[in-house]
Amino acid sequence: MMKRKLNTANERIKLTYFHFLKNADGKAEATIRQNEKAIRRFEDYTGAACFKTFDQKQAVGFKEGLEKQDIALATVNSTINMLKRFFGWLALQPGYKSKVKSNDIAYLSLPEKAVRAAQAPADRKIPTLAMVEAAVRLMPNRTAIEKRNRAMIALLALTAIRVGSLISLKLKHFDQPRMLVKQAPSEVSTKFSKHIDTFLCPFSDEFEGIFIDWVGYIREVQLFSGDDPLFPKTSMGQDADNCFAPLGLSREHWVGTEPVRAILRSAFDNAGIPRHTPHKFRNMLVNEGYDRGLGVAEMKALSQNLGHESAMTTLTSYGTIATEQQGRLIRSCAAKADDKPITHSQLKEVLSDLQLMKT
Repeated sequence: MMKRKLNTANERIKLTYFHFLKNADGKAEATIRQNEKAIRRFEDYTGAACFKTFDQKQAVGFKEGLEKQDIALATVNSTINMLKRFFGWLALQPGYKSKVKSNDIAYLSLPEKAVRAAQAPADRKIPTLAMVEAAVRLMPNRTAIEKRNRAMIALLALTAIRVGSLISLKLKHFDQPRMLVKQAPSEVSTKFSKHIDTFLCPFSDEFEGIFIDWVGYIREVQLFSGDDPLFPKTSMGQDADNCFAPLGLSREHWVGTEPVRAILRSAFDNAGIPRHTPHKFRNMLVNEGYDRGLGVAEMKALSQNLGHESAMTTLTSYGTIATEQQGRLIRSCAAKADDKPITHSQLKEVLSDLQLMKT
């Protein structure tokens, strides 16, 4: 494998930029890593040339090179945008102000037609609640580790909580009488350090039972306290054959999200179901809301449950209606042809609901 070229001056200014993204711009670690990848792609194209040499020729060449690669148009668009923002920031930094020109940065733009295509919602494959239920039913449920794995997927399906938050939850963060998971940023790793109150969505009695049983099990059998992890990591050690093996549950949190993803992949594989990431559970819950005909206020409540400040984020980023469902809804319009015309008061109510969605 060819060793990647490094430019010392570039590496220093990149560290300064990433520090800016995190501490001044409030970007999440995953977003910073995406920016890092975009900038690295540009450096691979230029052979790690100093950023001070940036000009419109580099901008156009890099852009055209991306378009020729086997990369999704949405990725090309996001890469160009992140790079454009980086050079915009760079043009304001000492030592770069006279070198990086705004006119050259402007060449980091795709044609309007390509941008529209890149931003068009894709007909994404997402799991259904029935699929996840089928996968969990096939999971073993004998040992403490197996019970934990089932309960963890059950809570994911009931809340679509982000994995970083899931692994940092403590037992005390679940308010059972209210069926509420309290994500306090002082103790739970939430996106943008937001406080999020997430109630269990009553979409699956089966999953609700699995999760409640788990809470009772770790309290009464494992004797966990409120400050212990809700989903503790596996305790490893030597088994009877002196082999390194899982022995049970520890009293520690997982330090990364990969174990959760591995458990989910294994559950889907075992059930012969296509793999889906934990993040897709957010799309799944929103689509479940569509299927159940939730009203505006209910969809707003679901949006808050997911930690979104605006319902429009939920509807546009996670609530895109799949093509087949779109077709069924459009074709069902004929059944509404005999409905009475909407009254003035009903129109005002609809407009009020739409305004509520924007808040």
